[in-house]
Amino acid sequence: MEKSKTLKIVGGGGRNDYIDIAKALGMLLVVWGHIKLTGISNAFVYAFHMPLFFFLSGMVFSHSRYPSFSCFVKRKFKTLLLPYVLFSVFWWIVWASFSYITHAEVESYWNPLLQTLIAQGSEGFLVHNVPLWFVPCLFVVECMYFFISKLPDIWNVLICVFCAILGYFMIYRCSFFDFKLLPWSIEVALLAIVFYCVGNLIVEKYGHKKIRDIVDGNKIISWCGLIVGFIIVYLVACKNGSITMGHSSIGPYPLLFYIGAFCGVFSMLLLCLLMEDWKWNKENHWTLKSIKWFGMNSFNAMAIHNPIKGFIVVSVAILFSCSKEMVQSSTGLSIICFLMTLIITVLLMIGLEWLKKKFAKQR
Repeated sequence: MEKSKTLKIVGGGGRNDYIDIAKALGMLLVVWGHIKLTGISNAFVYAFHMPLFFFLSGMVFSHSRYPSFSCFVKRKFKTLLLPYVLFSVFWWIVWASFSYITHAEVESYWNPLLQTLIAQGSEGFLVHNVPLWFVPCLFVVECMYFFISKLPDIWNVLICVFCAILGYFMIYRCSFFDFKLLPWSIEVALLAIVFYCVGNLIVEKYGHKKIRDIVDGNKIISWCGLIVGFIIVYLVACKNGSITMGHSSIGPYPLLFYIGAFCGVFSMLLLCLLMEDWKWNKENHWTLKSIKWFGMNSFNAMAIHNPIKGFIVVSVAILFSCSKEMVQSSTGLSIICFLMTLIITVLLMIGLEWLKKKFAKQR
């Protein structure tokens, strides 16, 4: 057992259980946040769930893997942009067909498809699957950081902080242009690059093994730290309100946003590092094995769940003779929608994985 654990943490090519667990738990929070649209649980989740994914992406970034920027872009096109386009076109077909069959009031069937090129999460774009905004935004962040990462760490941090300040002023202080219309959520990428930077620098400085060793050697302190961190997130959520990075909104207090986001991110990482050392995980128990699988396929979960959620919410509203808004403001009905959405999403993820394997065999 010790031998296999060593193989997982040496070098940059292996997977790290705690990162996959963090992706899984983070994606569960994303699904919940898209269903329960009101209340403190929504504000709590939105305070850090997207920063978490930018942070985790930074943790697995390694400049040394790519001999040139062109190689980097080719790789990211294959792993990010191509799946983004395929999912967007597929869900647009589903959305347009359903809207046509049900005679829904639609201003334009073609605009959402064209908005795939703009890839903006604000101003009513990507109505067929809004969460897809994250993918091109992440691509922008990674392209910027590819060049920034070549600099000394102090300049790396200062430039990323400057980007965050610039993004804030573009969104909140500039009246001559609506920067929420920028393609690929560039304004959000400026806000988010700080999380990507910190995630990358922590791994570059300490490495995954040392991070594990620190937590393993200080478990009581780690548990206390994650509890305190989540308490801070709760207090920030109460003060800063419900925010959404996808809509270029970080609340009235930008400093509180970053404090709450980093506290939430570090608390989640502590939790996942502690979970990685649970007996269940060492014995390859199906529970954590399933969680890690969900994390490894979190991209598919992100791209699939929201249209499913919309259908489930409408169905539950009809079943209980109430409005969609009532369903998404009710904790009980939201839990029902969450579980049903999760089950269907997982089944579709399994089906997609099966199709990929079948297609790979045919090639």
